[in-house]
Amino acid sequence: MSDTIAIGALRELTEHGIHVPDDVRLMGFDGIPFSACTNPLISTVAMDVPAMARTVIDRMVTLNESNLRHERPDDITHDHIQFQVMPRTSTLAA
Repeated sequence: MSDTIAIGALRELTEHGIHVPDDVRLMGFDGIPFSACTNPLISTVAMDVPAMARTVIDRMVTLNESNLRHERPDDITHDHIQFQVMPRTSTLAA
């Protein structure tokens, strides 16, 4: 939803005479294709959603199996999901 919010923020900023990126820089997070259709184009961070979904599903299955065996689940760990920063005109230096 962050790119969608950034698109709404861009509209509100423009309606109030605030220029992106001259007055404020704007960046979203999601990598939705529509963020490349705005004026200016919104910079974003695109996540590897399939990898994120696989990680969540794997953890849920492991937790469920632990519960079925009445075992204490493993400690929570952190995973690293691939991402790509997509710089566009909404964050260009003036």
